[in-house]
Amino acid sequence: MSKAKTSSAIKALLNLKPATAILLRDGVEVEIDSDEISIGDHLVVKPGSSIPMDGIVVEGHSSVDEAMLTGESMPVDKTVGDNVVMGTMNINGRMIVEATVSNEDTALAKIVKLVENAQNEKAPISKMVDKVSGIFVPIVIGIAIISGVFWYFYSVMLN
Repeated sequence: MSKAKTSSAIKALLNLKPATAILLRDGVEVEIDSDEISIGDHLVVKPGSSIPMDGIVVEGHSSVDEAMLTGESMPVDKTVGDNVVMGTMNINGRMIVEATVSNEDTALAKIVKLVENAQNEKAPISKMVDKVSGIFVPIVIGIAIISGVFWYFYSVMLN
């Protein structure tokens, strides 16, 4: 996969994170920046909205589209006690989710980190090819020079 494709894949993953979340504070719904979510916060997830943080459902039930994470085309039913993942889509029910991780430890953040590491690291076969070519190319060039010099002097001696 080229770096451009990998970079666009990372951007697509990052776009799954919602910009805002609805925090339930003392029974009142308050819209906050999703970067302000803390472990233990109770977040309201309405139908049609993206889940703002990895957590556990503490109230309500719904179907959640987890295709971005699992590739599964069918929504998964979620109810009290079930885990949900940031960036997945709440389909049809209202849920309250308790955040169980920080922004840096979400499944989405881990996937992005893995993709970035894969992009920055050479594959083992690529490292081996670099080593072999570092030895092989100078040897081939040396043989070509020796062969050229030999045939030059050989042709001069024949004339």
